Amino acid sequence: MEKESHREPIKKSSIRETLFSIIIASLTILILGFAINLKYAIGYLFILIIHELGHYITSKFLKVNVVFGGFTPIGAYIVHENPKNCKENALIAMGGPLFGGILGLIYYIVYHVTGDYTFLVLSFTSIIVNLSNLIPVKPLDGGHIVEAISPILCYIGFPFLIYMFISVNKLKSKILLFFIMVAGVYQTYNFTIKYKTDSYYKLDKYSKIKFIIIYSILVLSLAISAIYLYNTFNYKDIFKSIFRFK
Repeated sequence: MEKESHREPIKKSSIRETLFSIIIASLTILILGFAINLKYAIGYLFILIIHELGHYITSKFLKVNVVFGGFTPIGAYIVHENPKNCKENALIAMGGPLFGGILGLIYYIVYHVTGDYTFLVLSFTSIIVNLSNLIPVKPLDGGHIVEAISPILCYIGFPFLIYMFISVNKLKSKILLFFIMVAGVYQTYNFTIKYKTDSYYKLDKYSKIKFIIIYSILVLSLAISAIYLYNTFNYKDIFKSIFRFK
């Protein structure tokens, strides 16, 4: 997750924010470690960190000021200054799912070496988390990426969010998806209005084609990986096998 600061100086987290992040990270490990196992708890936290590390490193490469914001009950985030244009913003957004997808592959390799189903579940978790982030609706990473392509793509993401909202059973997930949809409607509306007039969105056709190709590769590689893992393994039984309470 990214937060922009509109070119204001980037401040490091305060002591209060740092303590809050430590508490959230500790509770995440405690709850997941108790319900599932410690390896999954730490591995899940690592999924969040590596995703944000992708955004962080890309921001640094583009010389955009950035700091790690910390952890929240729904994940982690970075804070960076507002990029110069949609191209920079899209590249920063791509960094998270790219690093997250690579981590999913690493977890899968570890599973093959060790035979530990925890790493197989972590692989699937990392892939799903990062694939979901590529849905083309802001504030998700996919929404930031398609800003550099076309406003039309922003509307394609809403049916996916609605489907997920209907499908999930957990109240926390429904609330999160609801707020993403509300924020997405507002940000997509503003984006559509500004797209043709704001110089921030001006991008040559060659660059747009490159973003289409890269975005498509990211989505397809993660989607194919998710389908492969889901169809190859019996995930209901595997998930149950790593839970402390059967």
